[in-house]
Amino acid sequence: MKNLMWYTFAVLVAMLAAAPVATAEEKTPAAQEKAAAVDKGDKLRGEYAIMTAECQLTEEQQNTLKVKLAARRDAQEAWMKTNGSKLESLQEAVKKPKDPNDKEAIKRASEELKALEADRLSIQATFEADLKAMMNPEQQALWGAFKLYRPLMGRYKKLNLTEEQTKKVKDVSAAAAKELGEVKGDDKEARKAKADVEAKLRKTVEETILTAEQREVLNRPGPPKPGTVKKPEAEEKK
Repeated sequence: MKNLMWYTFAVLVAMLAAAPVATAEEKTPAAQEKAAAVDKGDKLRGEYAIMTAECQLTEEQQNTLKVKLAARRDAQEAWMKTNGSKLESLQEAVKKPKDPNDKEAIKRASEELKALEADRLSIQATFEADLKAMMNPEQQALWGAFKLYRPLMGRYKKLNLTEEQTKKVKDVSAAAAKELGEVKGDDKEARKAKADVEAKLRKTVEETILTAEQREVLNRPGPPKPGTVKKPEAEEKK
């Protein structure tokens, strides 16, 4: 009996010795959450669930996306912890300056605030660059088209678009996404070029895809009431 107890004790010691020892980094809440997101196969939600479906992300890509999302959250939380107080102070200095006549002080605070905001936005820019690098060119095109298509369908959701019209909106959104992909940089000129592409897309939809009745309802003051627009006759006869 005594020999059996010693044998059992020896086995337990061996098992404990063989178990991996967690590093300091692996013990941090952020690292544990990242690992859990991948190991447990937690579902992506909201916009990223849509991305998974629209772009047909692989399981490996989904796991990478979960890690990138956790990294972005950690970076944003760390940024706020470091810069939150300064951000509030600068916002206060710009919106409610102690001396409204001290234009120079207001200008300095405004410039500092702009630089601080740019630094915060760089976290999102890094995340979006990581997303782009994660996807292949076809997936990038699909996601770019969807990001244009979705707000358009929100704009026209009360107009009872037909299946044919919906497909055409998807097609022109894909073409516009390709144009946007060719615009490089994020300066004032680039932002204007992107805005022009989006404006042209809306004009194309409203002038060549919507019917006269749909355009009339769209241009009325206030949102159209549900059911006020009939589907085009060609669709009703199908």
